[in-house]
Amino acid sequence: MDTGLMERMDSCRKVLVGLGEEWNHLPKEQAREAYAALYRLLKDKDYFIITMATDGQIFDTELGSQTETVVSTDQVHVEPVSCSADEKTLEAMDRIFPAPEMKKDSRWQRIVAPCGNETWRQCSEGCTKDIWEPGEIPDDICPHCGAPLTGNTVDAEPYIEEGYLPQWNRYTRWLTGTLNQETLILELGVGFSKPGVIRFPFEKTAFFNRKSCLYRVNKKLPQVTEELRDRAVSVAELSVGWVTELGRR
Repeated sequence: MDTGLMERMDSCRKVLVGLGEEWNHLPKEQAREAYAALYRLLKDKDYFIITMATDGQIFDTELGSQTETVVSTDQVHVEPVSCSADEKTLEAMDRIFPAPEMKKDSRWQRIVAPCGNETWRQCSEGCTKDIWEPGEIPDDICPHCGAPLTGNTVDAEPYIEEGYLPQWNRYTRWLTGTLNQETLILELGVGFSKPGVIRFPFEKTAFFNRKSCLYRVNKKLPQVTEELRDRAVSVAELSVGWVTELGRR
């Protein structure tokens, strides 16, 4: 079914993506193909991804690149002026009115995982706010209290949230820039295990931004609220396969 997604993708200024439970612990080959397809859809857009997946696989894909940058539609594009001014005058004008420095985010800076990342490690007793990368503590024992380390996810008790909060702040700043902007909202495979992470906030974002369009892709739970009926598309399909197929076109 043609849902008009590609036309909206071409015309929108910003894309907000939510990856739900369906994207967690995918087989590696399936994950590689799905994330590659999502990358092809997003690579030339000003986007942000919020993911509920805790397996960290997205950071090992092109979407998790620390060197490739994301375009930002917040920058003002100034067309070159054609005039008869001499070279010295133009140089003087450049000094007086320098071009604004372009903001550049790497792709991994456009991902936030509020449910955590199990490849990162934290103290299972929560004795410290320290979080370690894979292999940083070879014996997987907390150097502060001697307790075993565990994955830095919502399943830890307590969950050390400092791992995702810097990115969450970056996300909320980006989100404020979507207001009154043509924004495409892709909610992919999000159920009701933690609706306060993506599902309900995305509905709120779509409700307040009258220039937005929400795509809710979920095999069993694609329903949208009546308030969004005229600006939402319900797709009753598995989101991983749906994105993968789009990326092949």
